[in-house]
Amino acid sequence: MRVLYDSHTFSEQTFGGISRYFVELMNNLPDEWEYTLPLYASENDYLKLLHKKIKPIPLRNFPEHRKLYYFINGFADRNALRKEDYDVFHPTGFNPYFIERVLSPVVVTVHDMIYHYGLNPGKHTDEIMDNMRRTILAADRIIAISKATKEAILNFYNLNESIIDVIHHGFTPHVGRTLKLEYCPERYILFVGHRGGYKNFTTLLDAFSRIAESDRSIHLLCTGRAFSKKELKTIAARGLERRCSCRFIPVNDMHSLYANASCFVFPSKMEGFGMPILEAFAAGCPVILSNSSCFPEIAGNGGIFFDPDNPDELADKIEQTLCDPAFRDTKTLAAKQELERFSWQKTGAKTAETYLKAILS
Repeated sequence: MRVLYDSHTFSEQTFGGISRYFVELMNNLPDEWEYTLPLYASENDYLKLLHKKIKPIPLRNFPEHRKLYYFINGFADRNALRKEDYDVFHPTGFNPYFIERVLSPVVVTVHDMIYHYGLNPGKHTDEIMDNMRRTILAADRIIAISKATKEAILNFYNLNESIIDVIHHGFTPHVGRTLKLEYCPERYILFVGHRGGYKNFTTLLDAFSRIAESDRSIHLLCTGRAFSKKELKTIAARGLERRCSCRFIPVNDMHSLYANASCFVFPSKMEGFGMPILEAFAAGCPVILSNSSCFPEIAGNGGIFFDPDNPDELADKIEQTLCDPAFRDTKTLAAKQELERFSWQKTGAKTAETYLKAILS
């Protein structure tokens, strides 16, 4: 059996949860499944983890390189769709270009419904939501990455519930030594990923401002894009310039980053799953996160929860985690037990079952 993926998320993302998901899915499909990924050009950081090596050309030094990726890879996608050598098509993004071209059943993964709840407004929101609608309605089967996401899909679309399968993400066990990264502070609270809007980063800054007054050696370390001018202004207004830092972290360093953090804070108001939760759990890092969206479903008893609109409650949870070793140990043990529910092997096997359902329906 053969599944065709397209290039969309690998043209769009250098790093991010969706492209990581598809790389891990490809690596963990059952042996009887083969896949095709038409990809000529990309700078995606996770492609280096693919077991089946591909060597797309990075074009980041070219002007408007994203448009180049979409143009070049889009040609490869359309060419692959015309061939009759795949049994199921699984697009990696919400681009309905395939609807008049696809020759097989279609399986679509819905990662979240954040745009539908108005949590990520922008000038392209209407176009994105229309593309999502057309892609979802064209699917023979849908994968929701959490029960919360499935409920959200059914809230916005009049679909038969039976075509939606909930398939959780997994995690990648660390192999080798866990080293202290030389560029990290001695003690730090960790924040991972984007910081805008619903990611609720300002609530963490407010809580950290209170923590920093009494704990003079703790730092806030963020990964991803450099702080914006607005963020730098906010940090400076709180007198935290020397206590907050941000840097790009290679994927191979992430386990060490979690393992050596005093705690990981995930203040987001909504996610489809929250892959960093499992990454932190696997590294033995305490996880403090919102009590909303999918977070209770994924973190279970291993999570340390707070109201995402209450920075004082977040500060209290951070202080408890930093100052109470017994509490930390209890939560770390519970997190390891919760982690047993998740693996990429399970994700791959259950996704293959969904492919078969689509083919046989």
